[in-house]
Amino acid sequence: MKKNNSGHYSVGMIAVALIGLSAICPFASIHAAPSATESNHVSSEFLYKASSQVSPVESTSPVQKRAGTGSISPSLPSGDASAGSPIQEQGVPSDVKRTADDTIQSLSSQPPFAQWKDAELSYHPLGPGTHSWLVQVNRAGESIGYLIIGTDTNGVYQLNEYGNGPGGPYSMDVLRQSLKSLAETEFSSSDKLQITPMYEEPLLAYWLVRSSTGSELCIDAVTGDPLPIEVADGSWKHKLHNHTPPSTVNFSQTKAQSVTFSADPFDPYDDLGWLQSKQKLAIHNANQLIDTLRISPRIIFSATSINFAFGGPLSINGYQSWISPDDPSHPILYALTHHNGLARFVPLKQLLSAGEFYRLDS
Repeated sequence: MKKNNSGHYSVGMIAVALIGLSAICPFASIHAAPSATESNHVSSEFLYKASSQVSPVESTSPVQKRAGTGSISPSLPSGDASAGSPIQEQGVPSDVKRTADDTIQSLSSQPPFAQWKDAELSYHPLGPGTHSWLVQVNRAGESIGYLIIGTDTNGVYQLNEYGNGPGGPYSMDVLRQSLKSLAETEFSSSDKLQITPMYEEPLLAYWLVRSSTGSELCIDAVTGDPLPIEVADGSWKHKLHNHTPPSTVNFSQTKAQSVTFSADPFDPYDDLGWLQSKQKLAIHNANQLIDTLRISPRIIFSATSINFAFGGPLSINGYQSWISPDDPSHPILYALTHHNGLARFVPLKQLLSAGEFYRLDS
């Protein structure tokens, strides 16, 4: 790989180099990327500097827990990561691990999540400020699901969302395809990129891409689509003035119930009839959602101008309840939505005050 006349590697070259990165371990891949160095014959030092602006010595990999051992060891992508790219062990807060273990133990007792039992977990910190963590659930080297765990206003770790199946957020496949498509339009040929995985309330998962020339771009970590400029500067948050953060839940004692499916997965863009005002629904709590799905099995959630903050509009075709022994009469509901084969569960309380629900006629 050659440098251009400015002495830097071009964004297009960076995108090509990213092709060899692992789709299973995104943050280790961005920072260490030994598999890319082998498949593209590029030095590991270049990949550190070009894709993350972090030196090999400073960069850290996610910490991985091996099923059945309880031990913590650095997560290494395939290939020899020791040659020229030392990886430091990064600690995972004990409360994060405890929340993940309790959640997965409870979920794996339900049929859709049975393969999560004794699966391998990898932990990846998310910005800003490492208040959130992506926990990838892997089996035989393939991602089969994920959790996103974050802190509430009291500093207690909560289950922000979770998903079952392939195609979870922060996939390197999605990132590299997005960078390839943006290389010629959003960045100059001399740019070097700093890429940071981010997660913000209510449900905004994205990559923050900063160039060496000062420009910023945010990329949806699920779809790979560029996000509005207001995500980078944070100006969109004033539109959440009615948003109430969910109350603290003790997930160590909360048990997952069976998943209720009201309809087959569907795409909200396939039939836009739900946009009519007469299709609007009055849903203000968990019981109303449950009752509505019995009558109208296909529901769409839309937050209009800030749908990007939810990955919306969301097609809802079911839910999963969590029961706390402290308050069994008030289940905690996660709405079920789908994206390209991924079953995604999002907390209903994050949706209730931020948008509207609509009925899609069968």
